[in-house]
Amino acid sequence: MNESPMSYRKLVNFTLFVAGWWTALLFGNALALIALFLVLMVHFILWRDVRDIFLILGFIFGGFGVEWAFIANGVQDYHSNLPPAWTICIWAMLATTVRYSLSWLVSKPRWAALAGLLLAPAFYFNSVQFGPAGWGRPMWECLLAIALVWSALAALVSGVLVPAIEQMEAAESPMS
Repeated sequence: MNESPMSYRKLVNFTLFVAGWWTALLFGNALALIALFLVLMVHFILWRDVRDIFLILGFIFGGFGVEWAFIANGVQDYHSNLPPAWTICIWAMLATTVRYSLSWLVSKPRWAALAGLLLAPAFYFNSVQFGPAGWGRPMWECLLAIALVWSALAALVSGVLVPAIEQMEAAESPMS
C-alpha cells in the first residue's frame, strides 16, 4: 500500500507515541504498561508486519542498556539501580514510530543523528521536570551526554538497524 508522507495512520502512530510517553511519564509503571499494551495493539492493527516485533524487542533491550548506563554514570537518577518499567515502555512505544511516522529518517543517518542530538535532551528534560527522574550530575553534563548518545543511536537505527529489518525475507509478507 502506497501512502502519502503524512497519512492518517502515521498521524495516529505518532499521536499514540506522544500520548503513551506522557502517560508513562506522569503516571508511572502501571499505567505505562497499560499504555504500551494499547499502543502495541493499535500498532499491530494498523500495520500487520511481524518485522516490527524485532525492532520493538531491540528497543526494549537496547533501551534497558542505555538507561542502565545512564544510571551507572549519573546521567539520570531514577532512585533505583535499574531502569523503571515506565522508561522501558517509552522505548518500546518509540520503536513503533521508527518505520512509520519517523520513516522519513530511515536511511538518512545524518538527519537521524541531528534529530537525536536535538530532540532527546528535550524529552529527558521533561522527564525530570514533570516526572520522577532526576539529574545525577550537573544538568548541562547530563543533557550533553544524552544528546551525544542519542545522536549515535539514532544514526545507527536509521542507517543500519531499520534497513536490515526491512530486508528480512522471512517476514516479508504481512501477518494474517
